Amino acid sequence: MHGGPANPEHPHQPNEIADDSPAPTSRTGRRNIARNYRSSDNVRVFQLPQPTICPHCAARLFHKETKNLCCKLGKVILPAIPVPPQLLALYTDQTTRGRHFRHNIRAYNHVFSFTSMGVTLDETLPAFNQGLYTFRAHGAIYHKIGSLLPTPGDRPRFLQMFIYDTEHETSHRLAENNGLDAEILNEIKDILDTHNPYVITCRQIAQHTQLQSCQLIIRERPSTDRQYILPTASQVAAVLVGAEDFAESTDRDIKVHSTSGHLTTVREYSGFYDPLQYPLLLSQGTFGWDLALQTDQGLRVSCCDYYACLLQVINFTTIG
Repeated sequence: MHGGPANPEHPHQPNEIADDSPAPTSRTGRRNIARNYRSSDNVRVFQLPQPTICPHCAARLFHKETKNLCCKLGKVILPAIPVPPQLLALYTDQTTRGRHFRHNIRAYNHVFSFTSMGVTLDETLPAFNQGLYTFRAHGAIYHKIGSLLPTPGDRPRFLQMFIYDTEHETSHRLAENNGLDAEILNEIKDILDTHNPYVITCRQIAQHTQLQSCQLIIRERPSTDRQYILPTASQVAAVLVGAEDFAESTDRDIKVHSTSGHLTTVREYSGFYDPLQYPLLLSQGTFGWDLALQTDQGLRVSCCDYYACLLQVINFTTIG
C-alpha cells in the first residue's frame, strides 16, 4: 500500500500533510493576522502599474519583473498543453457545478493521481483554519508509487483504483473525500479512460486473467523523440505477465509489481513525474520536464526555466 499522500483532505494518513491541527497563535502572537488596511488610518492605497506583456510568449509580467523571467527572451517556448474538450468545459464552466470543481480541483486531482506525495512538515509554521492551505517543507518533496493491488483488507488507492474493484471505483474515490461530486468524478473517469495512456494501460491490466502475476513497466520517456507529441499507451508503459522480460527496459523505468507492498520513489528528473501526479493538468499523458529536454535550437532547458515558462499567466491560455 501507499504511504500517506501530502494532501490536506485526508489528515490522518501517516507522513501526510494535515490541516486539522489546533491553530497556534504563532511565535509572534497576533501580529501575523491580516488587517483591512483600506480602513486603517494613515495607510496609502498603492495601485500597481499595469503588467507588461512579453513579446515572445505573451506572459503578463508584474511591474519590475524582467522579460528574462518567463521564456528567456524567446529561448524557451512551450507548446500549449493539450486538453480534451470535455475537461476544458469543466475548467471554464461558470455554473455552480463548475465553480465547485475549480474550488476543489486539488482534491479531484488527488483522487485520480497515480502517485502519492510525501513531505516532512515544518511544525513551527502556524496552522490556520481559513484561507488558502499553506505548509512549509523540511527537505525534499517526493512522489511514490505502490503495487498494482492493495494489501488484503485495505481499499485501493492511487494507481490501484484504476485496476482493482473498478465496479466501485467512484465509491472508493468518495471514501478519499466525501465532499466531491459523484457525477463529476464519473465524468473525469470517462475522460481519462478515453485520453490518458496510463489509465488505458491500467484498464488493460484490470481485464487480465493473470492479474496476480502482472507487472507494469512505466517507461522513462515515450519511444518518440518529440517531447510534445501525445504518447500512446504502448509508448508510455508495458505490461508483463509472469517471468516475461521487457527487452527495451532501462534502469530509469519504473517496475510496478502486483502485490509487492513496497513503495517506489518516482525520480523528479523523469518525464512521467508530472503526468502521474497531475492527471487533471496533463490529462493526455503529456510528459513534463526531464533531463533530456531541449529547445528547438538544441539548447538544454533547465527545470527552473521549464516551469518558469509553463506557469506564467499569459494573455491566452496555455491549455489548448
